[in-house]
Amino acid sequence: MSDNSPSEEARARFKELASGYQPKLPRKFALLFPFKAQIAGLLARQASYDDIRILLEDVKITVSKDTVHRFCRQVIGQKAVRQRNAGAKEIPPLTIAPVQLPPKNIQATLREQRERYPGPWSRRKPGPRIADSKNL
Repeated sequence: MSDNSPSEEARARFKELASGYQPKLPRKFALLFPFKAQIAGLLARQASYDDIRILLEDVKITVSKDTVHRFCRQVIGQKAVRQRNAGAKEIPPLTIAPVQLPPKNIQATLREQRERYPGPWSRRKPGPRIADSKNL
């Protein structure tokens, strides 16, 4: 009878390897991984991705700012910050204008309207008649 079952030692070794397994990172991320703590520190100090890219370039690691951005999102786990609406103004609360009661008769209504809005019923001014540009 052959013994095809793995020994306890092999199982323990495989369990240890499986618990320490980390997926392979893309090549660019693998270059940035040793600097993970420093990049996270720079992000905490609100450094831009381009600033981080320039600092990495000084130590001979050439990556794009998009790569730094993806590294921060996927490896460090930084959440997106929407800044578009940061300066949005609040909507003022709705105010209700007081209700005016209508005048008792039509004559009072017409008189009030004539006082507020000039129209064909108003007196003409002497001189040449020039068309009002608002009415064109």
